[in-house]
Amino acid sequence: MKTIILSAGTGSRLNYDKPKSLIDLDGRKLIEVQLNQLFLAGIKKEDINLVIGYKEELFEGYKYKKFINNEYRNTNQIFSICCASSLLNEKEILVVYGDVLFEKHLIDQLIRAEGNFIVPSYVEFKKLWTTRGDYEYDDLETFKLDENGKIIEIGNKVKDIKSVEGQFMGVMYFRNYEFKNFLEFVENFKNEHSKKEFMELQTTTFLNYLIKKGIEIKSIDYDGFFMELDSENDLKLLKDTLNL
Repeated sequence: MKTIILSAGTGSRLNYDKPKSLIDLDGRKLIEVQLNQLFLAGIKKEDINLVIGYKEELFEGYKYKKFINNEYRNTNQIFSICCASSLLNEKEILVVYGDVLFEKHLIDQLIRAEGNFIVPSYVEFKKLWTTRGDYEYDDLETFKLDENGKIIEIGNKVKDIKSVEGQFMGVMYFRNYEFKNFLEFVENFKNEHSKKEFMELQTTTFLNYLIKKGIEIKSIDYDGFFMELDSENDLKLLKDTLNL
């Protein structure tokens, strides 16, 4: 399984002088904790691909295939994914944000799940957000499924917290060459929208676009350890609770 780790951004909320992937947690960098779980899940080192940009030279010691996002200051995740478009003919692709941590069994669940395009949902999001001290769920986005586990809405502003069924984890899994189709729909979006809209396109916005186009995106529930690094508070929580 080819794996793409998105680590191009500046991590502006943290205001560190290095990419979030390279922030020290417990004597290990975030990316090292992340990679360890991927390796435990059976992903091979030669199948790891990094999309980097901000201070790319700091990744020199990580001997994996690298793709460079030279527009990292002006773009979001979809643009970074497209930087690895040479992998379009791979049968199986896992895309992972470079600032999230989860247990290896998430990968096991994805491999066993049905569907060619799967976006896992973190179902313990309320507990996580409370732990982070965000009782208003300010940045939480909609995540709704139908009775067959198909995503019917994602990435919109939440009006009623009771209607949210999970949280996007910054993870996407493609099998049976579905990644190629994903990239073709990115091209469609580019043709239908302005350059600025494409450059700033976030993943959940694009997923909602795909849903409206009738593309089937399945989901699975994940309730193991999960954390994303967005703030100083998140960093403190990770250092206090990390057990991977």
